[in-house]
Amino acid sequence: MTFAEFEMLPDIDRKQELVDGELIVPPPGEIRHAKITKKAFDLLTKGMDYSHVWTHAGYRIGDGWIQPDVSIGWPDQKEDDKYFVGSPMIAVEILSPGEDIERKLTLYFEEGALEVWVIDSRHKTMTVYVRQNGDVIRRVVDREYRSDAAQTAVSLAEIFD
Repeated sequence: MTFAEFEMLPDIDRKQELVDGELIVPPPGEIRHAKITKKAFDLLTKGMDYSHVWTHAGYRIGDGWIQPDVSIGWPDQKEDDKYFVGSPMIAVEILSPGEDIERKLTLYFEEGALEVWVIDSRHKTMTVYVRQNGDVIRRVVDREYRSDAAQTAVSLAEIFD
């Protein structure tokens, strides 16, 4: 599917993304998903300018469109007349059942993301992918993660309480 075809889809009450030409429609978010989204947003606004932190904002990335659950845009984030363009500085993805996060990680980092936080609500885990010196480093969070980019620390207890 092309981006032009994607834009012509009818509006539905569910998240839709376009990744590598494939339409992705995850199952409806559960209450647990919504609660974690709200907590991540609240935690990120503690350290960042509120005007750069978003929930469910759409980003034109490559030939696709991705909608992270929470994101921090760059101070000079590019925009077209409808969407943000390029990766956010930080994307927070709360996994949906069966979601293939690897393809999205590739797109985020190809387009310049600094960090991608992947939260698995079913297993109560968080993995952070960080760009360092041109490489992407995977960090499994056991208790707390300190993000220099977001200027905040996040504990698993805060996210999953």
